[in-house]
Amino acid sequence: MQEMRLIRRCLVLAALMLTALPVSLLAQDGKNIRTVLFVRLKPERTGDWRAAVKDYAALMKKSGSEEYFTVWASQSGPDEYAVVWNSARWKDLDEEQDPKTKDVAVDIAHVIARLDGATQSLETWVDERQPDLAISGKDVPKFVRTGRTRVVPSKMTEVLEILKSDTVPALKKAGITEFGVYVARYGTPINEIHTYAAIGGWGDLDAPWGIQKALSAEEYKAYLAKITPDLVFSEYDIWRFKPELSYVPEPKQ
Repeated sequence: MQEMRLIRRCLVLAALMLTALPVSLLAQDGKNIRTVLFVRLKPERTGDWRAAVKDYAALMKKSGSEEYFTVWASQSGPDEYAVVWNSARWKDLDEEQDPKTKDVAVDIAHVIARLDGATQSLETWVDERQPDLAISGKDVPKFVRTGRTRVVPSKMTEVLEILKSDTVPALKKAGITEFGVYVARYGTPINEIHTYAAIGGWGDLDAPWGIQKALSAEEYKAYLAKITPDLVFSEYDIWRFKPELSYVPEPKQ
């Protein structure tokens, strides 16, 4: 039942966001609370889960719902999917059904049961976006490189200032089209910062990328010397956008 409630919340209460146009679904204007549901599937049920998500998206479109969500497939780390949505208020995270889906509620219940049956485990993160540290693009990126950085607890303010004064300007100079910074609120230690940056694919990493592309060797060394003492650890992963599993607004004509 808990998994079923979480899946429903992830899919019915979506915007999450993302996470509208022309701003990328990774960060909707005014919707700074991001929920990410990490879904690990039963190996033999992956196809069933994907089919159910497609059917859910079709029902949402049929109902005219504006509760959008995006789905991402892990390209590194655990074999899992991430479903992302953004909310404007904490109240929006309360489990309620979109009134527009009333006529398809029975069909949605059947789909959720299918999702629940294919799911092995779930993990939920809730973060708060930092709008002044964002680079917003027009489209959902095909890939993103996500970062999970644990900060020395007393140094959160300092690290956020470095991101503003050094990191974001360097990423803009490097041509990064989409970047977001989120402070962890629930689901992970609150001294964590979660980021994402648009990337064209693995091939982008064959050359200097991101901050290293924008700075000289000496400047990059100085940047690391400035920020590293305030960090406990950082880890990065690559995720691929799955448009066929997502429900996003129709492009404006």
